[in-house]
Amino acid sequence: MGEGLCLLDDLGWVPVVVGGTVREVPLREALLEAHAFEGLSVELPTMAPAVLRQVLLPVVLDALGPLDAGHWAELMATGAFTPGQREAIGRYLDKRRDRFRVFDEEAPFGQVAGLAHPGGAVKPVSVLMPHVATGNNTPLRDGRSTADPVPLSVGAAVRWMLHTQCWDTAAIKTGAVGDPAVKAGKTSGNHTGLLGRLGVVTLLGRTLFETIVLNLPQGERASGDVPQWDRVPQQPSWTVRAADGMLDLFTWQGRRIRLIPEETPDGTRVKWVVLSAGDRLAAFPEDEPHTCWTLKEDKAKGSLRYPRRHLPGRAGWRGLEALLTIERNTAGFETSRLLMQTATASLMGDLPPDYPLRVATCGMVYGSKDSIVADVLADELPLPVAALRADLTVRESVVRVCEQAETLARALDRLVAHLVRAVGGEPIPPGKGQPPGTKLLYVLDPLVRRFLAGCQRNPDPGELDRAHRAFEQMAERATRAAAHELLQRLPGSAFTGRTVEEKNGATKTTRIYRQADAERIFHGTVRKTLTYLYPTEPVAVATVAEESIA
Repeated sequence: MGEGLCLLDDLGWVPVVVGGTVREVPLREALLEAHAFEGLSVELPTMAPAVLRQVLLPVVLDALGPLDAGHWAELMATGAFTPGQREAIGRYLDKRRDRFRVFDEEAPFGQVAGLAHPGGAVKPVSVLMPHVATGNNTPLRDGRSTADPVPLSVGAAVRWMLHTQCWDTAAIKTGAVGDPAVKAGKTSGNHTGLLGRLGVVTLLGRTLFETIVLNLPQGERASGDVPQWDRVPQQPSWTVRAADGMLDLFTWQGRRIRLIPEETPDGTRVKWVVLSAGDRLAAFPEDEPHTCWTLKEDKAKGSLRYPRRHLPGRAGWRGLEALLTIERNTAGFETSRLLMQTATASLMGDLPPDYPLRVATCGMVYGSKDSIVADVLADELPLPVAALRADLTVRESVVRVCEQAETLARALDRLVAHLVRAVGGEPIPPGKGQPPGTKLLYVLDPLVRRFLAGCQRNPDPGELDRAHRAFEQMAERATRAAAHELLQRLPGSAFTGRTVEEKNGATKTTRIYRQADAERIFHGTVRKTLTYLYPTEPVAVATVAEESIA
């Protein structure tokens, strides 16, 4: 039943974009013709890095051998695989054809042959899909139940299997027959999928080929490092170990899975799966290429470095400085290894400063002890290559624009907090509701993105200054309009204000909150922030009231 289906040539499963149309192509075509495709088009943004890391990147990296900066530059310059490289990739795939068969009896791709739960229980294929309700979360009026799941094509089932390896929830998993770690039919202590612990940063080029090259880490290959399809076929048991190298890391098997095929009038489909615990990383690898890093000093533990996570409700450009921090030991964070490579290529002249680089950020927010997916985060933004070169003014300008947008949003929130106190209320606690500053950021978002896109053309200093000034003009107009709307709705009591006695330990402080002070502080912050429009504006001294509502 579908035993011969091979991901290399028999099955179209890699969804690519050609002339604005989505096609599902076999793996061989996706790689060898990658220059003709605009990119991937997947069901969820989190699936793109899963397909890249679990299949596309390791095949290229393993077939062509370790990459150094020179080989990387040659690939980007040619824009497609050379005849020799195409032949090497073809030979590599042909040699491993049996390991890419989806329903092989001994070594099905990415699966465990014969994997079973106690008693022969199976799970609906929707357990691989975090956006589909399963179990107790299924709505009462849903037309389908977990006893009758919607079947998936084999290609879609493979993609969701790869996605599960990268993003699956943690907590307790149903045990597998033959796993010695099973207790009472369960395994506990499971971590989320590897990417679930990261704020994933993927680089995007003009074609799928360029996207693949931009995401290939350079460097020597570690001894014993092979992808999962070159290892001994998986068994129900699993281990706790360190990754052997980049190929092992990219194809990490954090779960044991078996897809169960069945024949239908529409062809082979997958409705049921077996899903259980898989390998666990003993330590998070410091050379993980698809994330930025936070740097901290701890008195007891010394220097700490851990992956940065994306925050819900925050556009990708709000963490832009972390993406652009190429040098270590600055600002408390560090950019991804891949962006460091890109910066070096730009400095060496191997990547033009006006290359239209894009960055895709994605992540998952888990809830209830990481046992459910609470939210999926995703964004895509243009990133000027020139901004990666710290010696250029482009970097300072793009970072400054992002900081200005956030400062204006905070100024609007402080204005509201001050006015609320002036009329006798208390501001909404942080993290509750939607403050006006958040709404302002949605208005400023297209302005920031337009500025970033313009900077990709590597403008000269004069053009850059004019663009920055134009951004400030539009940002000021939007910010003052938002403030004016709020002020129009104030009651008269805001003018006279309110005197509040506040305690800080044994100290008592009397503070006055009134509309005039709130407006003065707000407009002073706007002028101080927009330095192109108000270059000679004196720095206003913050009052006690301003500090108290910051």
